[in-house]
Amino acid sequence: MIQSRHNQHYKRWQRYVSHPEKQECPWIPVEGHKQIEELSRDHSIELLLFSDTSQAATQPFLSRSRQSQCLSEGLLERLSSVRSPQHMVAFFEKPTWKLEDLTSWVLYLDQVQDPGNLGTLLRTARATGMFSVVTSPRSVACYNSKVIRASAASLFTVPFLEGLDLESLTERGYALCLATLQDGPSLYEVRLEAPQAIIIGNEGSGPADSTLAMNRTNLHIPMRGQTQSLNAAVAGSLILYEIFRQKELNG
Repeated sequence: MIQSRHNQHYKRWQRYVSHPEKQECPWIPVEGHKQIEELSRDHSIELLLFSDTSQAATQPFLSRSRQSQCLSEGLLERLSSVRSPQHMVAFFEKPTWKLEDLTSWVLYLDQVQDPGNLGTLLRTARATGMFSVVTSPRSVACYNSKVIRASAASLFTVPFLEGLDLESLTERGYALCLATLQDGPSLYEVRLEAPQAIIIGNEGSGPADSTLAMNRTNLHIPMRGQTQSLNAAVAGSLILYEIFRQKELNG
């Protein structure tokens, strides 16, 4: 059992948990028995950190782990990023995706900065079973620790690429559709066909000037009352699910 926070291995694992987006970190940290159970069915656990071998919940994961290490309860709690630690942190190898893996429907996030928004949209994309996710340069990293928590393991099932310009999609035949505050038809009137990239702009400043200069269609989400805009994750989720609904109805 490791009991000192000055242990060199422990200090490295701390960096991995705090900054999984860093290039030095080869793994994604995952907490929670349910998520670890789900992922470990199809992916090997590269490293399992736990605090109590006597817990029945720990035992099944030891055989699925390439490496495992027992830590004192205090050290494991220091690693945890949740309010109620579950005595276990599992590291999985980072998934890698290529342009060829993108689906015919793409959600493009244009300088979206909030990790909770990105994580929620990855989770929504997974729920539809239709969408890939692409982020522009200067967007929050997909491997940001808060993105990982909010995405609920969607990074392993939703194809995603980081730091791509829109030209990378238009060159592959994707049409562009930008979510705006008022321009274009209502979300409930527009009919889009794949391959299509739906663009959600930055939370504060909206889409980049280079995006506005591109050939595209627009749509807006109708709103009543004094509401002027929606949270990026809410807006993106509404659009994804309306497209999902249309395709479910029309086949």
